[in-house]
Amino acid sequence: MISKTGQKKIISRLHPARAGGFTLLELVLVMIIICTVLGMAAPSLRGFFSSRQIRDAAEHIVAVARYAKVQSVYQSTPYRLNFEQREKDVYEYWLSSIDKSEFKRLENDFGSKFKLPKGIEVDFDKFSNDGGIRYIDFSPQGYSRECSIELQDESDNFIDLVCYGPAENFVLVELKDGKRDDRRE
Repeated sequence: MISKTGQKKIISRLHPARAGGFTLLELVLVMIIICTVLGMAAPSLRGFFSSRQIRDAAEHIVAVARYAKVQSVYQSTPYRLNFEQREKDVYEYWLSSIDKSEFKRLENDFGSKFKLPKGIEVDFDKFSNDGGIRYIDFSPQGYSRECSIELQDESDNFIDLVCYGPAENFVLVELKDGKRDDRRE
C-alpha cells in the first residue's frame, strides 16, 4: 500500500513470522534433550533383546509341544518333538509323526525345522536319544514323559520348559531371585 507521501506503508498483522511453528533454536534444543535421554537409556536396554529372544524361543517350543500333544490324541497317532544340534551353539527342532512304523517329519508348518537363536545353550533332562537327535514322544492317549529343557543365553538368562507329569503340558519356569516362578497356563 502506498501513502500520499509516496512511501510504502508496512501493514503488520501481529508479527506473522511469530504466528506459528518453532524456531530453529527450539528444535535443536529438543533434539539435544532427546539424544541425551536416549544415550542414558540405551545401556539399560542392551539385555532386553537377548532376554526377549530366549523367551520367544521358549514360548514357541511350548506351542509346538502342545500342538503335538493335541494332534497325537486327535489323530490317534504318536507324535515326536525332535531336537538336533547342528553346530556348536545352533539347535533345530521339528515335529514328526509315525508313518508305516517310522517317524517322518510332518508335511505342514510344524514339520519345518525351527532354529533356536545363536548363543542359546540347551540342556535336556529325561529325553530319549537316537543318533544325536533328542526327542520326546506324545502318545495317542495324551501322555508324554516327565522331562525338562533348560535354555540359557549368553547373558545368563535361564528358562526351563518343564513337563511335570505324563498328562501335563509343558510350562515355562523362570528363575527369579533364586526362586522358581511357575507359569502354568
